[in-house]
Amino acid sequence: MGTTVNTAVVSTGPLKFLEKVRIVAAAGVAVVLMTTIGWMAVSPADPDMAVSYTTGGRAIWTAWPVMLALTVVASLLGTVIAGPRLPESGLLAASVGLVALAIRGGSMQAVLGYHAGTEEATRKALMVNMEIDALLWAAILVASWKAVSMVWRWLWVEQEGEAGEGSGVPSGKGPRKASGVANGGRLRAAWPGWAVTAVLGLFIIWVTVARTPVATVARGQVIASVAGGLFLAAMAARYFTGVDDVRGYLLAPLIVALVGYLLGYLQADMSWTREGSGAYALLATTPPHALARPLPLEYVAGGLVGSIVGYWSGGKVELVAEQEL
Repeated sequence: MGTTVNTAVVSTGPLKFLEKVRIVAAAGVAVVLMTTIGWMAVSPADPDMAVSYTTGGRAIWTAWPVMLALTVVASLLGTVIAGPRLPESGLLAASVGLVALAIRGGSMQAVLGYHAGTEEATRKALMVNMEIDALLWAAILVASWKAVSMVWRWLWVEQEGEAGEGSGVPSGKGPRKASGVANGGRLRAAWPGWAVTAVLGLFIIWVTVARTPVATVARGQVIASVAGGLFLAAMAARYFTGVDDVRGYLLAPLIVALVGYLLGYLQADMSWTREGSGAYALLATTPPHALARPLPLEYVAGGLVGSIVGYWSGGKVELVAEQEL
């Protein structure tokens, strides 16, 4: 997902209190931007509906460019506020803001009630729209990541080099290795990271996203399942695969979203409800699959928050393990 920076100075050690405060402040700024300006740009025509390009009632060609520009701005502000230590901080801040934007609107329960219908064809059409929605949100975050990569490198790496400081930045005060330098100085392939993160994330979300397959969509549970599932998956993937290229973890939420809606598309006939809960097939609000419960924005932004924090946590686990050895 996007480019990476691989020329930064390696800095180890846990985050200091001030560094954590700066990251939280960056996320807070993004939340304010998204829930005010962002809400004006993509708020659904019906206040009870979810924030969505394909089902929200607003023209995509007017809402999408505004959100692209706003997300890039939030990412760049986050990069500046968070400082040089973690290159992904700006993208994390923007993703937190997008999650707050999603929470201000309705959940998948409302989308199903409005658009799913009780026919296989209408449910399939909704799942296709959700796939498109996920791709549109992911494209915005890809552009944001590219902008963050360039600005972070310009702010914290190139100017350091021009000042003649280079690798003389003291450990713990300068930028850490920016997600792309593998052991021996070679860029590792990113695919094991996203493959393991996506597979583990799908499993964890599937078993935690709902109490039963026919239960009402619980907003808090859904968001916690997506963010928590990808957090645990990314942390485990980094520890066991050793992939320290962050791109392998940024891609995983989109893959999980696309697979989830694909499963919803394939089970749109609701044949699984015939075993003891057939009446639920007659309700438009019954999700065609458990993995179709999160909204695209919850998957892409909430999953990205979990993946980035899990990636950071996996690095900390690696560091502790190395120190013990």
